[in-house]
Amino acid sequence: MNLELIRQLDSKVGSIACKYLYYYNRFRALFPPLRRLDQGIHRILIIKFWGIGNLVQASSTMRRIRTLFPHARIVFLTLEQNKGVYENSGLYDEAIYLRLTTLRDFNRELFRMFFLLRSYSFDIIFNMEPLVHFGELISFYVGVRTVGYSVPGRKSLFTMPVEFREDEHIARTFYRVLEPIGVTGEPTLDDLLAEPLPLTNDDREAAQELLRREGISPHDFVVGVNVNASEVAKQRRWPLENFATVVDQIIQNLEAKVVLFGAPDEVPYVQHAMAMMRENPINLAGRTTLHQAITTISQLDLFITNDSGPLHLAYALRVPTISFWGPESPRRYGPLGPQHYTIHKEMDCSPCIYFKNLKRINCKRQAFCLRQITVEEVYDRVLRSHVQWQAKQIARA
Repeated sequence: MNLELIRQLDSKVGSIACKYLYYYNRFRALFPPLRRLDQGIHRILIIKFWGIGNLVQASSTMRRIRTLFPHARIVFLTLEQNKGVYENSGLYDEAIYLRLTTLRDFNRELFRMFFLLRSYSFDIIFNMEPLVHFGELISFYVGVRTVGYSVPGRKSLFTMPVEFREDEHIARTFYRVLEPIGVTGEPTLDDLLAEPLPLTNDDREAAQELLRREGISPHDFVVGVNVNASEVAKQRRWPLENFATVVDQIIQNLEAKVVLFGAPDEVPYVQHAMAMMRENPINLAGRTTLHQAITTISQLDLFITNDSGPLHLAYALRVPTISFWGPESPRRYGPLGPQHYTIHKEMDCSPCIYFKNLKRINCKRQAFCLRQITVEEVYDRVLRSHVQWQAKQIARA
């Protein structure tokens, strides 16, 4: 389904439905009675739809939920496009995937899902989808106590609303859903660090074999590059000619191996980038599944990327990153920890992406904030990463 259509449906139809149900809350009599928290929490539903990056940043909260309720059955409701990220992680016992293809398929999936959710008899819902009416309607329909985000001036259907803020790191925002169940106080950095993505030895061996077939040895300095950004806001992309220059410098001066990543629909854009390069990096765009891309990223020594989903995957894989920021702020979404370097120019108009404007960008300056990031400062940071990599190689010898 078209992203703008989804935005419009949620904003127009979803808001009307939520307001109607708020004022006519007597319809709750049609649903099962609310369960009392003091009866125990045995079945939990966690809702998080949009964005692989958001899912990674929410993983620390999911980890804490699992710790607090080790014997509860946790069901995770998300989009099918997130499949392959945290499977077999132990964060949840079962996942329900919602497909967003055509409007007809979506309606069919929605009908099926509603019947399915009622059959679980959940005790509590943690809705971690900020300001999305659709998730709020699902929570109301299930008919149990629900923790979710509220904002001033908006009527909420959540029985346990928590404050939604855009002036803090998103991982802290997600962690806020734990406040109604007694988790208060400021979390530590360890509390907010993303849960590592689960990989098996077979996964790692398969990734190493894939890279070996591409001419990469275990002794090479391997740099991943992601020139893309999702359709949520493609204006987050650093100029292609800059990427091309940096890749050429890395290959020519450091004798490194560079691997380009991209989803199937991003192949033309990646090919456009390659056409600007003098060197020939390895192009895996469109050639891997999401899980294969994850396992391959895990083998990198450095990942250079726009603010996008692959950045957060590298973060969860504990791979050092260099990332570019402009429309969004790294103080809000950047990876946490010292091995991640964010480049962000403090412009008077940045950041310009907010949940309250449905993450739409109306930039009249042609992403001037990103164009201010120079090739020289990026390459200088790559050199520092290369020195650190060399030190590690010597230490291992």
